[in-house]
Amino acid sequence: MTEAHGAGGLGGSKRRGRLRVFVGAAPGVGKTYTMLREARRLRDEGADVVIGWVETHGRSATEKLLDGLEVVPPRVYKVGQATFEEPDIDAILARRPEVCVIDELAHTNPPGAMHEKRYEDVIYLLQRGISVMTAFNIQHLESVRDEAQKQLGLRVREVVPDWFLREADEVAVIDVTPETLRQRLRDGEIYPPEKVDAALHNFFRIDRLAWLRQMSLRAVADDVDERLEQSYERRAIPGPVGAKEVVLVCVSHPDRAATLIERGRRMAMRMKGDLYVVFAAETDEDRMTDRARADVETLKHLAELQGAEWLLEPKRDRPVGEVILRVARRVNATQVVMGQPRRGTSRRLLAWHHPVHYLLKHLQYVDLRVVGWRPLSPQAREQRNLASERVVRERKLPGKLTLYIGAAPGVGKTYRMLQDAHDWKARGIDVVIGLIETHGRAETEAQIGQLERIPKRRIEYGGKVYEEPDLAAILARRPQVVLMDELAHTNAPGSLFKKRYQDVLYLMEHGIDVVSAVNVQHLESLKDRVEHITGAAIRERVPDWFVKLASEVKLIDVSPETLVERLLEGKIYPPEKVEQALAHFFHPAHLAALREIALREVADVVDGRIATPPDDPERILVCVNYRPHSEALIRRGWRIADRLQAKLYVLVVQTEFPLSAQSERDFQAVRDLAEQFGATFLLQPALHKTVGQVIVETAAAESVSQIVMGQPISRGWSMRLAHRPIAYVLNQAEFADLHIVAYAGRWSQPSA
Repeated sequence: MTEAHGAGGLGGSKRRGRLRVFVGAAPGVGKTYTMLREARRLRDEGADVVIGWVETHGRSATEKLLDGLEVVPPRVYKVGQATFEEPDIDAILARRPEVCVIDELAHTNPPGAMHEKRYEDVIYLLQRGISVMTAFNIQHLESVRDEAQKQLGLRVREVVPDWFLREADEVAVIDVTPETLRQRLRDGEIYPPEKVDAALHNFFRIDRLAWLRQMSLRAVADDVDERLEQSYERRAIPGPVGAKEVVLVCVSHPDRAATLIERGRRMAMRMKGDLYVVFAAETDEDRMTDRARADVETLKHLAELQGAEWLLEPKRDRPVGEVILRVARRVNATQVVMGQPRRGTSRRLLAWHHPVHYLLKHLQYVDLRVVGWRPLSPQAREQRNLASERVVRERKLPGKLTLYIGAAPGVGKTYRMLQDAHDWKARGIDVVIGLIETHGRAETEAQIGQLERIPKRRIEYGGKVYEEPDLAAILARRPQVVLMDELAHTNAPGSLFKKRYQDVLYLMEHGIDVVSAVNVQHLESLKDRVEHITGAAIRERVPDWFVKLASEVKLIDVSPETLVERLLEGKIYPPEKVEQALAHFFHPAHLAALREIALREVADVVDGRIATPPDDPERILVCVNYRPHSEALIRRGWRIADRLQAKLYVLVVQTEFPLSAQSERDFQAVRDLAEQFGATFLLQPALHKTVGQVIVETAAAESVSQIVMGQPISRGWSMRLAHRPIAYVLNQAEFADLHIVAYAGRWSQPSA
């Protein structure tokens, strides 16, 4: 055991230094470049910063950033006839800077060095009060290495333990698309010319870079999620947070458990989530009969066979529903999976202790999925497979879309967009600014530099003057690339289009490449989740299908700590708005949750482009009325369908004849949203039939595999459950799973 790790990781110092880690998918993403820029910023602000070790790999842009920074000379080790240069840990300690940059974290030191591994050098400095910035590529993380070797055939010799990443005070991913990385390689910015061709056909293949990219995004997202769950600020958000699905499968009988666990595994796998299996036992395990213990071992084996975490929970005189409810809260489940009650159990459903009834009444923020037991007939399955196709709007547009995504204002989307625009211009690409919002930020304004700006169009309306991008002038100028900021913006009345994303689409249709930016909270399908987390109404939104048009999606990742620091320095909002922002949208828990969502959202985009379609595609039927809360059901249904690569239907059962004027407006809003998500919209009248009957008949006719309905909102519904559509579907739709979406309102958290 090394001295550093033997001392208890990083906890052995009275005043431990801060650890910042930058993670990337591959060489050339800009980890060292970002670290050096941050080192220069800290130095300019008065911090004592030194370079302990940096590998520039001959990259001129990186070498230029070293100018003016103090470099501690390396220590030379001689091993046989070979000599090695390594960071001089003793010299750094004698110098005692506030911050030290130590590059190439995944490295084995030569014999004679103080420690075997470079990450142990970093720990040594941290324990002695020196803050460290360091970086490594994701394939070197211990939990990723084996998968990288298996999936990509890579030999990964150097390893960074997972506990090291968890000990970091701040972790950021440097996100670069495979296309950009390959272009950098061709331009000679990563390897010398003689190595480029071999790299393009091996490590830098598109599929390999995409896989490594999504792994880096998910690794940092998992780190964000773990930190948030352990933080004091977590209590500011009721229910599960983040975008990660956590599936909890409830089992009881071994003969039915295999089907349930397999269904849960498929859900978790396709939605990139975690899987738990829970069994509510009559007694503690040590008091079970031999037969009961044998059944438990069978269930546990089935769970572990599917890679699930096994949970045994004694009932101790509690209803099964209460046991499941408490476990769901403990593991932060987003979906609870149960088997469909046997036929003829409608009376049992009225009992307060029945698990389905209990969960329908008490579950908050968590969906309930009830798995049907009767399989589809071979004919229906064939029909479903032939008819199913992934619901993505693929339009062959002459222009290309590049999209920068962030978790919140101030992460640097516009700054990065302008920075890249200068690089494109230097390579001879004709790039202009159609619209850039600097929000009064001096650094962003300075970044515009000599980039050409197309004058904005001035629109007078209601006694005010608005400035919008001049689409006609952009088309007349016909650049190769135009920058169009603030994608989620609503244009002023009198503009050619209502929304800016429609402006962008118009330019792409005319053969102009567009670069734009948006924060993750503005995606249509995330509206309800973001409002739940932040308590803020999200009025400006961008359709998810539009994001899927982007040929490149780039995440600008910034930690909540850095974002709050920028806010306090006046780099995001004027001073009079800072206090209010910190108490609301910029609350640390809100920023962490939004960051996790952004990381996972971009990872899902990457995964969706490299994933193969499932052999058994699903068809999903979302059942809504024409009330405003139906929109939340459609958004949730679309996200499920998108992750499962399923076909989406939206069904409205009309019970009001004729519709009132308000119902007409609500109905049209529901229809518009369904069509925006590419769903097949179905309108069925309930003439001489109950709503439940219409739902089941429609589901059977369309051979759907999953029915999505909303959780009943009223609290006084116990005695009326048997007459509700949800009870009829539960008892009659044995051919499909019933997915009950949690009510999206902000209920008060119960004491139970």
